[in-house]
Amino acid sequence: MGVKTKRFIMKGKNCSCSMPGVWRALVCCKGAVVIFHSPRACAQLVRSMEVNAQYRVFSYGRKFDWHYDFVPLISTQMEERDSIFGGTERLLECIQFVVDKYQPECIAIGNSCIAGVIGDDVETIGDAAARQFKIPIITVSCYGFLDGEYYQGYFEMAQKLLRTFARPCRRKTKTVVLLGDNGGPWGHYAQEVAYLLNSLGIKILGQFPGYTAIAKIKDLVSAKAVVVLGSAGQADEGLLKLAELFGQFGVGQLPRGLYPIGWTNTQRWILALGELFNCREAAQQLVAMEGHRLLSAGRNFLPVTSGKRVILCIGRPLDYFNPALIIEIIKVLDMNLIKVILLDDYSNKEYKLIWEAIKHSTNILICKSESLDVRLDGDLILTTHELKECPVRQIFLPMLTKAGIGGMIDFMREIYRAFCHRGSRGGITYVW
Repeated sequence: MGVKTKRFIMKGKNCSCSMPGVWRALVCCKGAVVIFHSPRACAQLVRSMEVNAQYRVFSYGRKFDWHYDFVPLISTQMEERDSIFGGTERLLECIQFVVDKYQPECIAIGNSCIAGVIGDDVETIGDAAARQFKIPIITVSCYGFLDGEYYQGYFEMAQKLLRTFARPCRRKTKTVVLLGDNGGPWGHYAQEVAYLLNSLGIKILGQFPGYTAIAKIKDLVSAKAVVVLGSAGQADEGLLKLAELFGQFGVGQLPRGLYPIGWTNTQRWILALGELFNCREAAQQLVAMEGHRLLSAGRNFLPVTSGKRVILCIGRPLDYFNPALIIEIIKVLDMNLIKVILLDDYSNKEYKLIWEAIKHSTNILICKSESLDVRLDGDLILTTHELKECPVRQIFLPMLTKAGIGGMIDFMREIYRAFCHRGSRGGITYVW
C-alpha cells in the first residue's frame, strides 16, 4: 500500500481577496488611512486577522514593538441599496469623514467584490477627491475576489506608494531597506536579518511596505541597497519587481533570489553583503561566527538525535520547497536519512526538478508515494503534508522557512523535542 496524505495541496491559482493585501501594504504607515469600499464585514474580518496575528506573536514569546501603531481602517459600510443604485455617494461621504476626523497625509482605497460587480469607478472618484482635498488618494485596479487576489492588492499598492512619495536623493552609505513583510519587524525573519546586518555595521532605514511612515517613504530611496525578505513562491516575484522599482532610483540589491535560508545560502548572502558594502573581511569573520553558532547548537542536541533514522516526504514543487535546507539540518544533527518519498500529483516537469535537487544534496533512495513496497519505518518523518495512518511521529514542514542560523536552530530544537516526547510513536508536530 502506498503512502497517503490527509490533505494534498499543490500549487494552483491563488484564490484570495485583494483587500487584505491593500491593508498589509499600509498596516503601520503612520499618516495613512485605509478605506474599504465594502460592507462592514470585510473590514471586520481583516482587523480580526490582524488581532489574531498579534496573539500569535505573543504565543511564541516574541516582543511586539508597540511604536508601530495600526493605521485607521474605515469601511464605507455598503448596504443592499448600494448594490442597486451604486455606492459612489457613500464613498465620497466616507472620504470627507476621514479627512475631517484624521487629517491624513494619504488615503488608500481597497475595493470589494460588490464595488466591482456594480461598476463603481473608484479611481475616478479618488482622483476627484484628491484634487478637492489636496492629499494623495491611492486606489488599486483589483476588486476583492472578483478579479484580483492578495498579492495583487499588496504589490500594486506598494508600487503606487513608492511612485507617489519617493524622490531621487543623495545616497547614504552602509544603509539598507528591508523589502517585504514576512511577519513584520518583530517577526523572526526581520530580526535575524537585522542581527546579521548590525553585525556588519549596516543600518536599516525601514521596512517597506507596511512599516514606514508616509512622511519617511521619500527617504527610503537614499539607501545603498534593498534586502528582500524572501524565500520561495509567489511573493518573491512581486518583491523582486519592487526591488527593481527601487533600482530606478539608484538603489542596489543583492544577487537576484539569494536569501539567508539554510547554512549554504546564509554564507553566500553574508559574503554578498561584504562585496556590496566593501566589508569583505568583516563578512568572512561573521560567516565563521555563524558557523560556530550552528555547530555549537547542534552539539547540544546530538546526544538525542545522533544516529536516528529519518524519512523525508516531499509534496511541494521546488519553487516552494528546497530539500537542501532540510538535508543540511539532518546532517548537522548527525541523523540517518534512510529515504526520500515524493508524494502524488507532481507534473513531469516538477518531478524532474525536485528529483534533481534531491540528488544534488544526497545520494539516498528516492521513492514514489504510490509504490506498494514503500514503508514508513524509521524514528521520525519530516513531511510537507500530513500523512494518514502513519505509526511514526511526524514533523510538518512549514511553507515559510525561517531565516539564518537562528531559523535552523529553532527547527533543530523542534526535532529534538519530538524525540524527547514520551507519548506514543505517532502524532504530528506543526512548526511555525
